[in-house]
Amino acid sequence: MFSIVKHQELAPKVHRLSVQAPVIAEKAKPGQFVILITDDKGERVPFTISGWDREAGTVDFVFIEVGATTRKLATLGPGDQLAHFVGPLGLPAKIDHYGHVVTLLSGYGLAAMVPILRALKEQDNRITSILQAPDQERLFEMETLTELSDELVLAVGTRGEHMTESATMALRQLLGNHRRVPVDRVIAMCSICLMRVASEMTRPLAIKTLVHLTPVMVDGTGMCGACRLSVKGANRFACVHGPEFDGHEVEGWDVLMARRCTYADESILQQGFQCRGCSQW
Repeated sequence: MFSIVKHQELAPKVHRLSVQAPVIAEKAKPGQFVILITDDKGERVPFTISGWDREAGTVDFVFIEVGATTRKLATLGPGDQLAHFVGPLGLPAKIDHYGHVVTLLSGYGLAAMVPILRALKEQDNRITSILQAPDQERLFEMETLTELSDELVLAVGTRGEHMTESATMALRQLLGNHRRVPVDRVIAMCSICLMRVASEMTRPLAIKTLVHLTPVMVDGTGMCGACRLSVKGANRFACVHGPEFDGHEVEGWDVLMARRCTYADESILQQGFQCRGCSQW
């Protein structure tokens, strides 16, 4: 059993849990994830690691209430226990000195990208972070994101002071200024729709664009095939070959989006940009 040591509500229906898991905390790296089961009748669900404390032996993850398991997680507090907590899984994010890195973040990505941003800053990268949210109430981790970003662009619903209307508009402005202020890399941890659009926007300029794909996962070790995707004509599994992929090499975006949205309906409001009522934004 794995004990919960802290529970924070970051925004409406957005929560962070800190779990006692010293083995995972010792080995965790930016971009990896865990799979947990709440109890002996629970389902296996993956969550990107948003932080860890090696000394305390704790691992953090952020989740949004969208279904039965996440609603149950939202009721748990310090002293409660999870039946299973497995990780770290997946390949770590690629970290190096690139120069000017632009990140696109929405939903849980506002927190899950923090370890990657911290590692990028340690490599002396200049970071511009674009945050997408339907309203300011559902922005979180602002203090940390401000600290780790050289520039923070808010794409929150309708235009306001120091805001733009959408993440794609903000990215278009940066790419339009690419010759004067080069963008050396784009990293996206947001909706599949936004990652797809961003990849096509950067393709003509040959700017390396990495997307963090989280298709439906069950087993987390590549055995079930639920997170299968096509990359350069070859089958890949997000759980063992990712979750970070080159967005210019990903194929079959329509299939990815359709599979993801199979389990969504209008009752699920994820923390992100709403495109024609799609819960994945």
